[in-house]
Amino acid sequence: MRKLEEKDTEELFACYSDPEAARFFNGDCCGDDFYYTDIEKFRNCVEYWLSRYEAGDFVRWSIQDKERQLLIGTVEVCPSLKYAVDGKTMGILRIDLKSDYERQDVLEELLDVLLKHVYEDFQVASVLMKIQKGADERQKLIRKYCFVPAKDECNISFSDYYVSYK
Repeated sequence: MRKLEEKDTEELFACYSDPEAARFFNGDCCGDDFYYTDIEKFRNCVEYWLSRYEAGDFVRWSIQDKERQLLIGTVEVCPSLKYAVDGKTMGILRIDLKSDYERQDVLEELLDVLLKHVYEDFQVASVLMKIQKGADERQKLIRKYCFVPAKDECNISFSDYYVSYK
């Protein structure tokens, strides 16, 4: 993972124009589903993500398959108090991957790194992640990473959310 750059747009378009991948994108509260068939509209999205990083709202990283030297998706962390019931900041985690990388080994590699650093780096007490019922590979992560149903832990009206604590 590395910070998203404007030059990543062309290569990441393969992920964001992939209808199979789009099934697992999380656009809740974003006003966008992040599925694009027009590269210029996606370019505008990337520019927006970069502007939000500069404003200190959230960060998006590009995910690279180092072996094949290609970008395969992005990860976003957005610190937020919006859904917290205890006044502690939660880190909303979004992982967008090309459909052929929607595999448990890839997801585990990402979460191993992210969960090791996200709490301290973003000063969050928990991580909130959407894991849809049809997302079989992501569903396997719930037990391994001690995610619990968010509806019991925070103020979120959306379904399929899970929380993990440090």
